[in-house]
Amino acid sequence: MDKFEQRKGGTDTLSDSTFQSKDPDFDSWLSQQLQFNEPYLDDDGFCERVMEQLPAPSRRAERRATCIQYAAVVAASAIVAWQFPFGEVLSEAARQSISLYSLIGLGILSSLAAMTGGILAARR
Repeated sequence: MDKFEQRKGGTDTLSDSTFQSKDPDFDSWLSQQLQFNEPYLDDDGFCERVMEQLPAPSRRAERRATCIQYAAVVAASAIVAWQFPFGEVLSEAARQSISLYSLIGLGILSSLAAMTGGILAARR
């Protein structure tokens, strides 16, 4: 028997009644701790006063955030395009006699719709 088993004492700690919720005292204590009806820390409106005193975000900061979001979308799209096997897709589409222009147009439109949706969702 190794040192871990000797220290453990050969008993399974997961079968302890506390872990299996068979201890009624523990259950009542836990339910009492989880049921509180008052705020944890009453600050007498301090947080609201501080938030009111903070300066409003400037238009410049909002434009910078929008530009960063656009740059992130363009960078992510570039990474995806770099990893995408365009040659294999185009050769398979040609072999299947699917119009390449319709596939490319559909791909561009769907990616633009996804990027626009992501930007609009991030701005809300």
